[in-house]
Formats: sequence, structure tokens, C-alpha cells
Amino acid sequence: MHILPVMLLLAEEAAGAKPEPSVIWKWSNFLILAGVLWYLISKHLGPVLSARTAQIQEGLAAGEKAKKEADARAAAVQAQLANLGDDVARLRTEAKQEREREAERLRADAERDIALVQQRAAQEIESSGKLARLEVQSMAAKMAIELAERKVRARMSPEVEAALLGNFIDGLSNGLAPHAE
Repeated sequence: MHILPVMLLLAEEAAGAKPEPSVIWKWSNFLILAGVLWYLISKHLGPVLSARTAQIQEGLAAGEKAKKEADARAAAVQAQLANLGDDVARLRTEAKQEREREAERLRADAERDIALVQQRAAQEIESSGKLARLEVQSMAAKMAIELAERKVRARMSPEVEAALLGNFIDGLSNGLAPHAE
């Protein structure tokens, strides 16, 4: 736009017409003002626009980076979701195997406990049997002694008692054990 008044002045000069000095001063002032404004705008607005352009570019770069990160996270989530069925199946298989191992361990523990109870029961039975045999033997011995005592008493008479007592005293005096006749 500032070129147009200059061209008009040049055109008037070439045509031989002398422009008025006030018009020349007006145009000169206008051109100076336009030049100063252009200088100020280009000096101050240029860095502001450059800074704003840099901010916008940084914002775009940050947005692009955030978009890439979001896409990467979305892809990871999609991959996890895609593998979710496999993971659930794997977990079910592992849980089933663990249950089977635990059941087998419990079965083995139960069998071991049963064997231990049976062994203890057998020992108890054997011990009770021995005790019963000892009691029977003790009773039989007691009964045999009682029977023998009754038989001896039945045969014992005052003459036999006197003879036994005499033999016992003779044995004591001779240092020999008593003899039963």
C-alpha cells in the first residue's frame, strides 16, 4: 500500500505536473509513519509470532507424543484383553491341577493315618492279648496253688504234720534243706 502513493507522485512528476507541497508532506509523513509502523510491527510482532508458533509446534509435538503413548497403552490393553481368555483358561488349568495335587496329598495322608491307626490297634490288641494271657496264667497259677493247698490239707494229718516239722528241724540243725516225704 505504501508503494501506491510513491507511484502516484512519480507519475505526476513524469507528467510534468508539480504536486503541491502539502500533498508531498502528507505522503512523506504517511510513508514515514507506515515505515515506522512496519519496522515496529516486524520487530515486535515477529518474535511474538515466532514464540507463538514455537508454542503451537511444541503443543502439537506434545499432543502427538501423548497420542502415541495413548495408542501404545490402548494396544497393550487390547493385547491383554485378547490374552484374557488364554489367561483364564491357564488359571483354570492350574487351579484344577492344584486341586488334584491337594486331593492326592490328602488321600496319601488319610492312607498313612489309617495305616498308623491300624498298626496301633494291632499293637493294642496284641498288648491286650498278652495282658489277658498273663491274667489267665496268674489265675491258673493261683487256682493251681489253691487246689494243691486243698489237696495237701486233705492229706495232712497231725502225724504227717509232726513228721514234716521234725524233718524241717533236723534239716536246720544239719544245715540241709527240709525234705518232704
